Amino acid sequence: MDALLVSRLGDRATLANGRQVFGAFLSPFVGAEIGSGQGRGQRLGSVINADEVLEPTLTVRVVDVIGVGKGAFLTIDLPVELGGGRYVVSRLRPDGAGMVDLVLGTNDDERTDDIT
Repeated sequence: MDALLVSRLGDRATLANGRQVFGAFLSPFVGAEIGSGQGRGQRLGSVINADEVLEPTLTVRVVDVIGVGKGAFLTIDLPVELGGGRYVVSRLRPDGAGMVDLVLGTNDDERTDDIT
């Protein structure tokens, strides 16, 4: 049942070997701006400490990512405006209940919507 729900409701990611996995993608502050008015908005990355911001994560079933580790590349299959693009796994945070957070980072020049 879990596999069916994740495949139907999850965000799709493609691993470097072409295999697709599904999970819950979270990219805090994607494209966020603060301020208002004509031309007065500021990119959020220019006014916050990026070290305090949550990192993008893809939460997946452990059994779906056996063999995927730190340094592995994956592509989140969402529009760039929603955080889609190529990422590298910077670390894994298993929850002990069969799910794991793949903490993602960028390690290439393809992404332009970074907050730093």
